[in-house]
This record gives sequence, C-alpha cells and structure tokens, in this order.
Amino acid sequence: MDPKDVPAERNGQNGATAVIVAICLVALIGFAALAIDIGYLYSTRNELQNTADAGALAGAGYLGREYLNLPYLQQRSKTFTRGEVAAVVNEVTLKNRAAGVAITIAPDDVIVGNWNGTEVIPNPDPNVEGAVISPDAVQVTARRDGTANNPVTTFFARALGIVNMPVAAVAVAALTGPSEVAEGELKTPFGLSQNVFPNNCRDLITFSPTTSSCAGWHNFFDPINASQMEKKLLGLIEGHRMPNGSSLLSGKQWLERNFDLNKDPDPKTTPETSTGDSYEFQGGTISSLFNGSYLVRETYDGNTGTVVGNLKQPAPFLALYDYFRYRDDDGDNSVWTATIPVYKDFEGSCRNPNTAIPIVGFAKIIVRMPNPPPDSNVSVNVDCNLSVIEGRGGGVTYGNLKGSIPNLVK
Repeated sequence: MDPKDVPAERNGQNGATAVIVAICLVALIGFAALAIDIGYLYSTRNELQNTADAGALAGAGYLGREYLNLPYLQQRSKTFTRGEVAAVVNEVTLKNRAAGVAITIAPDDVIVGNWNGTEVIPNPDPNVEGAVISPDAVQVTARRDGTANNPVTTFFARALGIVNMPVAAVAVAALTGPSEVAEGELKTPFGLSQNVFPNNCRDLITFSPTTSSCAGWHNFFDPINASQMEKKLLGLIEGHRMPNGSSLLSGKQWLERNFDLNKDPDPKTTPETSTGDSYEFQGGTISSLFNGSYLVRETYDGNTGTVVGNLKQPAPFLALYDYFRYRDDDGDNSVWTATIPVYKDFEGSCRNPNTAIPIVGFAKIIVRMPNPPPDSNVSVNVDCNLSVIEGRGGGVTYGNLKGSIPNLVK
C-alpha cells in the first residue's frame, strides 16, 4: 500500500508506539543495571559476613586460649579489654576482602561479653576502663559504609543518582557448653537433670536423697551396683596423681597414710564422655557409699587428720569428697568444685531416674557435705562462675562450664 494511502491517524499511532517502546526499553535497561548493582551488593555482603564470622571466631577463640592458660580460680575473674580482642579480630579480618577491599574492624564494632542466647551482654569491670570480666562471647560487625572501609561504589545505579551503597554484616561466636569431657575429667558419681537449667545457681540441690531433686546417682558407664560403686570411688582416688612438687599427696599415698586398707583398690580413670552417651542413673540414696571411717575435718589439712571408725574401710563418698576438695583449685577447701554430666529429662518435670539415660551436656557444680556419717545428705550448687575446659563447645548452656573452642551462635 502506498504510504500516501495510509490514514493520518495510523501514522500518528505508529509514532506513539515507537516512543513507548523507547521509554520501556530505557526502563528495562535501568532495572537490569540496578539488578547488577544489587547483585554486587549482595555478593559484597556475603564477603563481609564471612569476614565477620572469621573475626568473631578469632576473638572468641582468643578468650578460650587465654582461659586454658589459667587455673580455675583465676578464670573466674579474668578480664579482657575490647582493644586487645579487637587487635586479634583484625589480624584475621584484614586477611579478608569485600569488594576488593581489606576489611578493618573498628574497636566500637567489637563487643565482648556473655552470650545469653539472644545477644552479647557486657559484664564491665568497674576497676578497668573498657574491660569486661569473664566474657564468653565476641560480636563483630564488618562494614563497608561511611564509618569504616568506605561504602560500595555502584556501576549503573549512579545514573539514578545512587553513587554508593552501605553494607554491613554481624556475627557472634561464643564459648558454649562442651560436647565432651576428657578422660579423668568426671569424678562424681551423680548427675543433674537438664530441667535444673536455667536456674538460680545459688539454689541448693539435694543429691542424697534424690527422690524429687532433679538429680541421680550413676556408676559412669558401668551398671548401678553399690559394691562396684564403692570400689570405683576408692579407685578414682587411687588413680589420681598430683604434679611433681605439689605439697599434697597423690591418691595412693593419701589412702595409705590415712587408712589401714585391707587391700589396695584398683586405680581408675574415668573414660572420655560425650553428649549422646548413656549412663545408668538411679535415684534415692546409696547408703553404702557413706558407711565406713572418715577424717575429722577440724584437724584435716588436705593430707592427714584424725580418723574415726573402722580404719580398714573408708566411707567411699566421703573419702572422694575429702580428697578432691583440696585438689580442685577453686580456692575454697570447704567445698568440692567438680564437673558432672547433665542427663536428658522430660521437659518441665524431674523424674526419679532409674534407667539408662542419654547425657545432653556437662556442668560445673559446688558439692557441700555439712556433716560426716551417719548423715548421708549431699547438696550442691550449680557454679555461678565461668569455667573453661579444653574442647569444643556443643552449643548448649548448662551452668557456666564452657569448651575452649567457640561456635558461631549468630
């Protein structure tokens, strides 16, 4: 058809369509360009998240290593400054890059404190500016914005007036409850229900009897048997060794000096134990563990004292208590600070245990025995103070016992 024969109205419509297509094409190109910038932004954020994760793990790992260099008593009051932890964090983060830039973490972007399951809460030391007492977690914010490392420069979004974009990522790493304890770490023949936690660590928990106290006796990996438990407890003393130069006797010497045993117990060391392992627990009171001779505590100095009762048979649990309360490095010889297993229980209630039950964690407790036989009462507190042992955390919090290798918790 000759263009001269096309109506004027249709020629106008063709021109309008061309304008609309041009406008849509510009918009589509703009959206595509913006998508490229947004994708670059997300990629940068992923790099920042990796950097924050690495920095938080480095900071919390530093806490764990420092704690392991200290005896238990000093762990409880150890302070860390934000500056020293930030220096460790930056040693790692500066080796990471986000959008081609090595990432520096500002001191204000490092929070050192205690993980409560939701956030990191600083526990400031009133005597040292910028220091916190016995922290177990480090939070790190890695940034590329106007306050640190400069914002990310855009490619195409600047055509829309967006020249750069800020981006940041946050990570928290914490020392958490250990998933296992080393050989010889457990020495107590009882455990706590998981329903004790969280709890006021100052509340007394009755172990003997344990009928309704969220606690139970065990014989480690062996079946519950009173006679075998007696031998096991004396064997734990027999198998314990003090370091060279200590003024305190090792277990074999201690038993020989204080008790006229009719035969030597077999030296024992409790095996490595992990969450998921099962112990056979039993409630009530195992009376035979409290029968026999004992040391009069008014005259006892950690090695010797006046012995009361049948010299050939020490009361197994009292002997265990009297031996280890002087060798637990807690600074208080009137109590025994020990590690125990925490067993799985029905949520919200405490059953009287009488079967094999899986272990779900470990806790640090303070054992108290106010009276010698015939009193068989034993009470404990969950330790309020942080204590760190070698090993990886399991992500749970039972008391304040922590593993030295951190986990990312946020």
